[in-house]
Amino acid sequence: MNAQKHELGIKPNLHQFLWLVFMTVLVGMTVGLERTVVPLLGKNVYHITSFGVIFAFIIAFGAAKAVLNLVAGQFSDKLGRRPVLIVGWLLGIPMILLLLFVHNWTAVVIANIFLGANQAFAWTMTVTKQLDLAGPKQRGLAMGINEATGYIGVAISTTLTGIIAAHYGLLQAPFVYGALVLLFGLGASVLIIRETRGHVMKEASTISVKSSDEKEEKSEKISMARILWTTTLANPTLSACSQAGLVNKLADTLVWAMLPLYLAELHVSIVNIGLIGGTYTVVWGFAQFGTGILSDVIGRKPPIVTGMALLGMGILAFGLGHSVTWWIMTAAVMGLGMALLYPNLNSAVADVAPPEMRGGVLGVYRLWRDGGYAIGGILLGLTIHSMGMLHSLYLIGVVVLISMAIVLLRMKETHPRRTLNNL
Repeated sequence: MNAQKHELGIKPNLHQFLWLVFMTVLVGMTVGLERTVVPLLGKNVYHITSFGVIFAFIIAFGAAKAVLNLVAGQFSDKLGRRPVLIVGWLLGIPMILLLLFVHNWTAVVIANIFLGANQAFAWTMTVTKQLDLAGPKQRGLAMGINEATGYIGVAISTTLTGIIAAHYGLLQAPFVYGALVLLFGLGASVLIIRETRGHVMKEASTISVKSSDEKEEKSEKISMARILWTTTLANPTLSACSQAGLVNKLADTLVWAMLPLYLAELHVSIVNIGLIGGTYTVVWGFAQFGTGILSDVIGRKPPIVTGMALLGMGILAFGLGHSVTWWIMTAAVMGLGMALLYPNLNSAVADVAPPEMRGGVLGVYRLWRDGGYAIGGILLGLTIHSMGMLHSLYLIGVVVLISMAIVLLRMKETHPRRTLNNL
């Protein structure tokens, strides 16, 4: 490849960047096809009465996605981004086949292991590849676009599967739609998407002031164990981002796994459940177009802190509601909170990570972030049994606000104009 192909920035890489935008929409649509349908499938079709058993699907999803994020990050630094992306779509095939043709709850749980693998490999690679192309000056914009388009895809599927299920049933029709999404994603990743590791080397060469020998020695000395330790605990900013990521996914577990059941108990229709969940993801999705750019102007920390405050208060307010209008309004507040914090946590982690180890550091962050699904599923299963759904909802809202306080106290600003290579 020539130097022009490795030029950093969205504009010189616009063709590939836009295809990655399309890819991210498809990844979001893949995970979104379960948001309305699967909790109700367990309750209404398979007649699961234990919340712990119902939440097994999201625990399986979160555990698989969390661990494989770490694997995806490491493999992408060693083998390249594109092969990992293609493997991600291939891992979606067993998921769709199980949901289409094996009609029992065990199959749903196993399918969600494959869904977690699909998301860990495919969505992690769209994030990493867009960061590679954008370079440090447009990192917030790139992450805003990535997360916005991904969650627009989630919103499309959340709403559309509710409509499909209302007309054709919960059991199979929504997953026929999912199979078409998967086919488009696999085809585009094989035929159109290109490798971006050359851009990583370009960025590393432009920001390094050390000799290539010194840089190579540094890279060799930093093991995966060191990256794991630093990202999780030793670096205050990375550790604050990691716990905030975990808590925001814990909150998303609430919306995905519990709120459809909570609303169903209040005799809300499937279409309105899909509309409420869709509002949350639509606002989350579209608002990120602006919140990512905002962080490039004012920094990462203010949007993250504000977003966590809105998310926590929105969850608490949701529990006070007794009408579809109120739930839609508070879902929108929660979505706005997610939009402010979600892409900017990715950007903050990428700001701190050295370019040649970005995949590994992002993999560790996403390990903890998506581990929030598994922890959330277990926590909700336990607390709903002992406290009831409403009090579990309030508990999650309080946990989000505590996490906000940790970010406020421990996180340093990571705006790309500042040098914070602390690994």
